[in-house]
Amino acid sequence: MEAARLPVRERTEVGDGPSRRLRAQGFVPGALYGKNRPTMPISVRSEDLRDALAQGHKVLLELVFEDGSSSGDGAQTRGTRYALVKEMQVHPIKRQVLHVDLHEVDLSAEVEAEVEIEAVGEPEGVAAGAVLEWEKREVTVRALPTQIPESIRLDIGELEVGDHLTVAALSVPAGVTVLDDPEEVVVSLLPPKIQEPAAEESSTEE
Repeated sequence: MEAARLPVRERTEVGDGPSRRLRAQGFVPGALYGKNRPTMPISVRSEDLRDALAQGHKVLLELVFEDGSSSGDGAQTRGTRYALVKEMQVHPIKRQVLHVDLHEVDLSAEVEAEVEIEAVGEPEGVAAGAVLEWEKREVTVRALPTQIPESIRLDIGELEVGDHLTVAALSVPAGVTVLDDPEEVVVSLLPPKIQEPAAEESSTEE
């Protein structure tokens, strides 16, 4: 996983009022949580956040602070800081990002992340009306931040009616460990749904 650059600014005012003002100016308030560091209130431009997450919310972020440093305190010597999206609040109607929480990661230490399952192929039975029933759309993995895949493939092309595939069938890249139970069902191919004939209307006149 390549890192996406995200310009970030540290903010000194917190609370509902300052957050509303930031949103009105085109910024998203947030927080950066780091190991052995105090939580840092931050803000990012809405368009910068949208661009950084264009490939999905699981992307690794390279934080670039607006003071020109990579550490948020003007000290280039501390090195670049990287993060993953921990939580993002979105307006239910406007779909506007209201708040974003970032979790700082160490590129040399494994982290856990949720990764989407990507279906590959299509069972022949689907064309005949069989139904794919998904039990899981994501799995939890452990890997270095740079090795977290955008998705994990699952070949469903050979499924026959009545078959199912478990976590063990996933095509997991090298360096990635899936933490879910390997026997847990991911997807099943069910028989076509039988439509009951509509009840005939009675023609009997009273």
